[in-house]
Amino acid sequence: MGKIKVAILVNPEIVKKIFSPEDFRLLQQTYQIAQATKGNPEDQAPCLLQNAQACVTSWGSPRLEDKLLSGATELKLVVHAAGSVKPFVSQALWQRKIKVSSAAPVIAIGVAEHALGLMLSAMKRTYWLNEKVRRGTWRDVEELEKVREPYGLTVGIIGLGWAGKCFLKLVKNFEVKILCYDPTLSAEEITSLGGEKVEKVEDLLTRSDVISLHAPSLPETYHLLNASRLRLIKDGAILINTARGSLIEEKALFEELKTGRFTACLDVTDPEPPSPDNPLLSLSNVIFTPHIAGAVKQNLFRIGRFVLRELENFFSQRPLLNEVFEEKLKQLA
Repeated sequence: MGKIKVAILVNPEIVKKIFSPEDFRLLQQTYQIAQATKGNPEDQAPCLLQNAQACVTSWGSPRLEDKLLSGATELKLVVHAAGSVKPFVSQALWQRKIKVSSAAPVIAIGVAEHALGLMLSAMKRTYWLNEKVRRGTWRDVEELEKVREPYGLTVGIIGLGWAGKCFLKLVKNFEVKILCYDPTLSAEEITSLGGEKVEKVEDLLTRSDVISLHAPSLPETYHLLNASRLRLIKDGAILINTARGSLIEEKALFEELKTGRFTACLDVTDPEPPSPDNPLLSLSNVIFTPHIAGAVKQNLFRIGRFVLRELENFFSQRPLLNEVFEEKLKQLA
């Protein structure tokens, strides 16, 4: 019996980033691999998909519509080696009853770790104290007064998708109270995760010492933190956004931050990258990272390992780790 054919509709450079050499060898040993070469994967997709029972997509893969799927009569599974499936799924895919899986759960691990790193660094005033020491001030009394520890504080999490749940799991290791806002989960579900459900964003903002955003970018979440809500954030609080820049009304954020009332740690902006004249760049109480929370370096290899596990699960007739269903798309980023 021949090997199962798996089409990889991904640029070779991306393949090298998401598969460790060991995992890619295992993939080749286990399956018949039809891989895109340099160039546009969409042009190669019809040929690659012929007789393939599964395919792997990622950043830069083509949208799987009728014209690409017409010859993919054997296709049963798509494993998306990235987060959101919305750029490539189509009605044609669902009509053919092709299963779809996304690597969002493993990308979420890196997002949560980055958010935790920002939280602890901002609490300890790492960035600011570093500058003071470099300029010759060893123990700046005013700056040291701002240093905080997690013990006894309240951490608010907005959005309990994969990343939000991972972040909650990490902060449970500290002696903190955890508030959660997510209208898609019940109080019982959030309690079982270790958090306390709040019904209104406003309640979470007024009570939290740390606020971490993990909500998807949807029409309903556009400028979720608007001017009136940003005014509710406590003095001395830390606002972390590793989700999407569109969740925050940036002009209003600048108006609040220029007072020095609280600190913001932003891995994402709207648009990206921020324009050189973005006033947030002028503020010392804002820490920026260039949208690196989710998938860099070793964490990318987690994606390749996830792909291997999903292929094995499917062809061993075991449940997928993260099957994406059409009816759930509206809730996803």
